[in-house]
Amino acid sequence: MRRAAATFLFIIFLQAASLAQDHTVIALSHDDYTVYELNAVSGKIVSQFKAEHQPHEGVVTADGKTVYASIPSAGHVIVLDATQNLKLIKKIESEYFTRAPRPKGGSPGGGNEGNTNSLPHGVALSLDGSKLYITVQWAEVPGIVVYDTKTGRVVKKIDILLEGGRQLAIDPRTEKMYYPMYDDDRVVVIDTRNDRVINIIPVKGKPVSVDFTQNGEAWIHSDADGSVSVIDTKSDEVVKRIETGGKGMGRTAVSPDGSYAASSRSETNDVIIIDTRTKQVLGKVPIEGMSYPIFSPDSTKLYVMNRKPDGGVSVVDVKAMKVEARYKVGTFPFGGAIRKVR
Repeated sequence: MRRAAATFLFIIFLQAASLAQDHTVIALSHDDYTVYELNAVSGKIVSQFKAEHQPHEGVVTADGKTVYASIPSAGHVIVLDATQNLKLIKKIESEYFTRAPRPKGGSPGGGNEGNTNSLPHGVALSLDGSKLYITVQWAEVPGIVVYDTKTGRVVKKIDILLEGGRQLAIDPRTEKMYYPMYDDDRVVVIDTRNDRVINIIPVKGKPVSVDFTQNGEAWIHSDADGSVSVIDTKSDEVVKRIETGGKGMGRTAVSPDGSYAASSRSETNDVIIIDTRTKQVLGKVPIEGMSYPIFSPDSTKLYVMNRKPDGGVSVVDVKAMKVEARYKVGTFPFGGAIRKVR
């Protein structure tokens, strides 16, 4: 009897362990100026931080201890201690985050005249975690600010000269950073070992985000024409342009196992799932008002930040290609990241 009871308890323990949380979701909510940490299993908010203005892009260190989040309209990047309920460690501020007043009509689309903020926006960590790259798309000379995470100091700025970049990411295989230029239909490639621009690749349709497969491909999401372009990172040439059938703004993400890519579309209110091997669209998942897709570490789930009807994170079962849960988070979750907790 005792052996049977012990066996039963052991089975229960294994089941509980299998359901244990190995990651959380960091959701950056625009309209209530808040960074949230979400339990990926229960959907409960476990911690949060109120910022001065809208948080846009975020990145988490490999050890899961630190979150960096850009606050463009406030002109700084916040550093949060994820082990202490997103406690503020510091604000990264720099002379590079300010500029002379913007002239009338001085940017594509006009507007923002007189603004003296260079708009620190996209963030990416070098593979060893020693450098944080921060885009300044509204600087008088647009570029990327480099912050030394060990010394806690801004050390330089890489001048790009092209305006309109939002998000950037580093290929873990090559250490090359890809920076889509939304207003210029090009992708800038930078060698993070020496922080030099080594290539500029034409990509159609207002490219806005990038992620990578394990076999040496950069997947680029374009807002204007619903396409996803695939770049061979060895030759830095576009080898495939995929028409997703979706319309509107969004982002792209590649699953950690390299099997799937996701492209979110705000106008058609869907997330397109693509087979990265065949480059074929597998299906579309209807989600209203979405923005930023993020895969779970085991590639089985896709977390999609969505604004409507009242803000939340939709959880998509990737194989079944359907929404299995929706968690209420903030009022307009936009950017996000995965934080590994074990």
